[in-house]
Amino acid sequence: MSGGAPVAAPTLVPGTQLSGEHAPPPADPARGRRALTAAAFGTVLEWYDFFLYGTAAALVFPTLFFPADDPLTSLLLSFAVFATGFVARPLGGIVSGYLGDRFGRRRVLVATLLTMGLATALIGLLPTHAQIGAAAPVLLVALRLVQGLATGGEWSGAVLLALEQSPLRRGFRGAFISSAVYVGLILGNLASVVLVAVLDEQALLDWGWRVPFVASLVLVAIGWWLRRGVDESPEFAAMLAARREARRPTAEVLRRPRGVLAVFLVRVGVNTTFYVVSVFCLSYASTVVGMPREVTLTALLAGAAVAAVLCPFWGALGDRLGPRRLIIWSLVAFAVLAAPLFLVLDTGSAALVVGVVVAAIGIVNSAADGVQPAYFTAMFDTRVRYSGISIGREAGAIVGGGLAPLAATALLAWSGHWWPIAVMMAVAAVVGLVGTAIAPRE
Repeated sequence: MSGGAPVAAPTLVPGTQLSGEHAPPPADPARGRRALTAAAFGTVLEWYDFFLYGTAAALVFPTLFFPADDPLTSLLLSFAVFATGFVARPLGGIVSGYLGDRFGRRRVLVATLLTMGLATALIGLLPTHAQIGAAAPVLLVALRLVQGLATGGEWSGAVLLALEQSPLRRGFRGAFISSAVYVGLILGNLASVVLVAVLDEQALLDWGWRVPFVASLVLVAIGWWLRRGVDESPEFAAMLAARREARRPTAEVLRRPRGVLAVFLVRVGVNTTFYVVSVFCLSYASTVVGMPREVTLTALLAGAAVAAVLCPFWGALGDRLGPRRLIIWSLVAFAVLAAPLFLVLDTGSAALVVGVVVAAIGIVNSAADGVQPAYFTAMFDTRVRYSGISIGREAGAIVGGGLAPLAATALLAWSGHWWPIAVMMAVAAVVGLVGTAIAPRE
């Protein structure tokens, strides 16, 4: 796949063909829409749950679960637990990828949905440190690990369930899964915006923070109903009929690791800036600059809303120009925006903060995210595709996602200034560019 060519995902091992009764059936538009709806709604729920924790980690968990004399120490501990969810994601990706490549995408996606919803609801029911002492953060860590396991198999499976229905316009179709991630971010943070606006500090800490966690059970029920009614991916079903499934998909995809490594590096580059902006900057603006929480949360909501709308546009553009080109542009823009982002935060101007967050997340990050489903899918054969995407993507999530807010907080504590964080973001963008350079191309 050249930088300027449309994406056409390979579905067969080179030199083989599926024909006759084993060939995938003609694309069914209605079936494709049902699969895309089920995949996207479940992704909204999964990421609502995952991002909900990120907001709580910045705003309330330091006080409730990690009380310390130094607020920065409490914040570091809270972000450390935030990072455990990312540590568990590669394991979840390996397990889900293996099961998804062996037994089907739909079954795995139903399981990840139920697991995530239950873990999130249980977090909302946890007693705090003041009630049960050190057991409280231990239980929080355990449930965060469960969240990470479930999330590790969600994105890749949802993308495949949606894109393997048809070879046409995969960039555009896949972008709706990326939009769903941002909708989940919006819902997770909107819940926090509403609670911060209507509750006083004490009520928020006493009981208010629990409400959005427990409410995820309603979304779980809807998502479960939608996903149970979707047929298996035609490409995967045709592969099973031809008895071409991989017996050991993890080992098979790692024998030729170029695609996995490319996905890993690209995700490190993209995720680092995204999580520094969406998680660390939230606490930086509140604790260091002294901005009201409502302003930072509103900026994040505005950026995510713009991203959710623009992802399909970027996906369609990627079908015309090639996704690799858009990802390269985005990574370069990330590096350029790193220092201006903090300069704007330091002004304390609400309008400027909203503007720079919209630029970073709503425009630049959405361009990279919008084309990644088609870009990553095209790197792997059907028989190992779930495993290949999941392993590379979720391993990258540890470095670019889980460790980024923690590293940013540690760098701030060490230097007392934001400049090392801006350097870290620029270096991460270069890492992502290396990933695009080594990615398999047709």
